[in-house]
Amino acid sequence: MVKKKTNLTTFCISHKYIRFLDNLDLNIIGSGSYKKKYPKNWFKDNNNRDNISNKNKNYGTLTSIYYLWKNKIKTIKKNNYIGICHYRRFWLKKKHSKKITIINLKKNILREIPKNYQNNDAFVCEAINLKGYKLSKLIKKAKINILKDPSILFNKKKHTINLHFDVFHIYNGLIDAANLLDDVDKKDFLKYIKTKNEFFPLSIFILRKKYFIELCTSTFSWLEKCEKIFDKNKLIGYGQIRLFDFLAERYFSFWISKYCKYKIWPYSLIETKK
Repeated sequence: MVKKKTNLTTFCISHKYIRFLDNLDLNIIGSGSYKKKYPKNWFKDNNNRDNISNKNKNYGTLTSIYYLWKNKIKTIKKNNYIGICHYRRFWLKKKHSKKITIINLKKNILREIPKNYQNNDAFVCEAINLKGYKLSKLIKKAKINILKDPSILFNKKKHTINLHFDVFHIYNGLIDAANLLDDVDKKDFLKYIKTKNEFFPLSIFILRKKYFIELCTSTFSWLEKCEKIFDKNKLIGYGQIRLFDFLAERYFSFWISKYCKYKIWPYSLIETKK
């Protein structure tokens, strides 16, 4: 069967083999392929010489995004879109009131950016709101932040992207990383993480080819600098071990907000079993 030409090429990243993915007519890419086996019909993030698959422990889905940037982007037409989704999260044609399941997922997956939305450069999922931590969580996880600014206990406006990173990842880690950015973005990113109370999570997005290339160029250049200040051997627990993935998640949100005309787009979370 000849596939219909479309202005959107979607890649679905998975860190494990899940059978139903083979039936979705998506480009599936196996993450961390340097030490895992995936089906022959899947892309692998260690195919071809230019890859960082061996960094998957700390980079997570970024190793697949890097592979796409370096090895597959040439196959996308100039003005077309490239979509990134995950093995549990899929872009939909439209928002649904009924539940999306494995059974009806395939027919509801977004295959084409509609003509009336093609004036947008990017599509992202709904932002998560960081306001309203439980008092017990702040007292337990943000002791240093509270000592410096006790008002975070009752002022929800102080529940910023940076505070969230301090609580769940590394204290001052996001600030230290932000200071490594080129001057064109450093000031704006610091303001973004210190003042914003929400960001687009999950590192899933749809970008026009031009912007995908620019985002990857900026992100991976920055992360290479970040590797010099964070000792991978001292990262403990999931929130720190996947540090570079979490840094990029915040940066993706900032970069798309700054440089793209974007629209919030619906996606579905599908719970899967091994």
